[in-house]
Amino acid sequence: MNYCRKLASAKDALVKVLRSKGIAARYLRFGGPGEKPSRRPTIPTDARSEFLANRAMGDWAEDVLARAIAAAQPKWTVSHYGNAERIAAGEDGFRDFYLGVMDEVRLYGKRPDLLLFEKSQRAPEDMTGMSVEEAAPLVAKALAAIEVRSSKFEALKYMEVRKADKANGAAAARQTPSFTVKVEDLRIVYRWIERCKVPQSYCQVFFDVVYAINFLDIFKVIASGERFVIEKPAKSQEKATIMIPITLGKCVGKFSDLPEFKACERVTRLGRHDAFVVPTGGSLKIDPDSLASVLLIR
Repeated sequence: MNYCRKLASAKDALVKVLRSKGIAARYLRFGGPGEKPSRRPTIPTDARSEFLANRAMGDWAEDVLARAIAAAQPKWTVSHYGNAERIAAGEDGFRDFYLGVMDEVRLYGKRPDLLLFEKSQRAPEDMTGMSVEEAAPLVAKALAAIEVRSSKFEALKYMEVRKADKANGAAAARQTPSFTVKVEDLRIVYRWIERCKVPQSYCQVFFDVVYAINFLDIFKVIASGERFVIEKPAKSQEKATIMIPITLGKCVGKFSDLPEFKACERVTRLGRHDAFVVPTGGSLKIDPDSLASVLLIR
């Protein structure tokens, strides 16, 4: 497939750039299954409020985007495909679940959150419970794949304030929000695309708009060595994360109504109460032509 050839071509330049920026070699080995871990993985033992809140944000973003795409383009079926298991660290069964996910990602790559199909394929809207082998014949027929990212910002307001600050002589380092791509995710997304031959894009869901960028364009930006920075944000457990301005992607949707928030609580088996807020609702309208152009659906 031409898409995969272009991705493989950009990969070589990407590796050189990231190596020059100090990224460890173990994150830059692309192609085929990953290496078996040389030592026993460290398994998280607890999930705190921040993790639960971030997961709730991700779930909301995925759901609101899936519904909006389906409403905007009736010819498509939007299927949830990513891992939907909600066992938290410290709960019964988490250890086996965690190790199972690690092994699947090592062998097959990271599942995208959403898959898009022609309606005629009769794909189910929920494929999260299907194994890799069971889903493979259907995945091969997908038009495109989407990895969903969420943000706590209103992107348009952010850019408006930064523009005003710059005009007043108080320019900040970053004028726009960013697509956030963990360095360690590059090769596991590449692994999935290499196996499944389905183009994949990132959709960043803000509280006012949605921006999208194709994974091939992410590779090209990094391979150019320009227009991105590498940070280690606390919210990503200080893992090296590539920050690409959203203006290098395309705005594919806007909210007419912002979500509301409700308080939730989780009580651990040791009796600790973790409180966090969850977004609910929100009205999102997707521009199907703009989205199709990013997803490379013709």
